[in-house]
Amino acid sequence: MNNVSLVGRITQAPELKLVGEERFCTKFNLAVDRYLGSTQKDEKRNEGKPTADFPRITVWGKIAENCCKYLDKGALVSITGKVSTSRFEKEDGDIVYMTEIVADRVQFLESLHSENKQ
Repeated sequence: MNNVSLVGRITQAPELKLVGEERFCTKFNLAVDRYLGSTQKDEKRNEGKPTADFPRITVWGKIAENCCKYLDKGALVSITGKVSTSRFEKEDGDIVYMTEIVADRVQFLESLHSENKQ
């Protein structure tokens, strides 16, 4: 089963991009807190201290438009979606793998709507 649910803060203001003739998209990173527990042997010295992960989030369609219209850097959101991994070959022949979360739903837990976004 490929389901992801995350709560975190947006690390940069979402920007709307037109893909093709009619499809909108936005991408942003989400800062998600992670507390280190005693089961992570190598990180035992940091036990109980917070750290963060920064997964890349991709949003399509009307949801992308709403994210760009109502959200700004630092806004707290809940994301549900699926993990997607893609690969491409660089000019030098190296293969690069990219993992991102493709959001099916973005719930605004708070809005940091700035005046210049209107």
